[in-house]
Amino acid sequence: MMKKIIVLLLISGLFLVTPHAFATAGGYRGGGNRSTRTGGNFGGGNTNSDYHNTGSNNYSSNSGTSRMGRRYSRGRIWEWLIVLVGLGLYFVRNKVKLPFKKRDYHQEKTINDPALAQGIEEIFLNVQEAWDKQDLQSLSPFYGDQLYEKHQKVLEKMRNKGQINHTRSAILDGITRYKEIKDNQFEVDLYFVAIDYLVSIDSGQIISGNNQYRREFKQRWTFSGQKGALRVEKMREFKI
Repeated sequence: MMKKIIVLLLISGLFLVTPHAFATAGGYRGGGNRSTRTGGNFGGGNTNSDYHNTGSNNYSSNSGTSRMGRRYSRGRIWEWLIVLVGLGLYFVRNKVKLPFKKRDYHQEKTINDPALAQGIEEIFLNVQEAWDKQDLQSLSPFYGDQLYEKHQKVLEKMRNKGQINHTRSAILDGITRYKEIKDNQFEVDLYFVAIDYLVSIDSGQIISGNNQYRREFKQRWTFSGQKGALRVEKMREFKI
């Protein structure tokens, strides 16, 4: 506990005294959905000079003091960079888990209706198996028309590129956030692990992903109908 308090105090100090450049470097979220511009202060050659006309032109400048100030600022920046690197190494070495860091993966099924939860899981596993085999025809009773057409186009596009996306060994860990929406529909968040990789049809080589280890997923599925006659209408992927 004491270590966590010390770390939090250090981080708080950094945010309070770190130069403004660190907070704005790279723009908002550095590569987000919207572009931003970060402003800066541009000096127009002002050196706080004094001009004295005493018969001969004497020009005195405080540029030396200005340069010292800039060197001092650069020195302070390097000091804080060293502190940041040191803190990073501390976190890596000691594997400190910050109390405010939340893990966005849930291994729980919060639906109060066991039959509905079982129906969702059965459809989920059937979808993963059909997708792995690149054959969705057997799933047509469980797919909404628009989603079925959309996924068929995705599979066709991959085949035209000579690629296959495999999803294997799927395990559904969590079903949360049940929410009823319009038109006799509801949505749930699904948390699962699966082996997911993209392979070349011609060479058999893996293009991306891993065929040995499961990775974690979070998706929001929208269903229509009642238990025993559910259809998947939408699927939305979330980064975790």
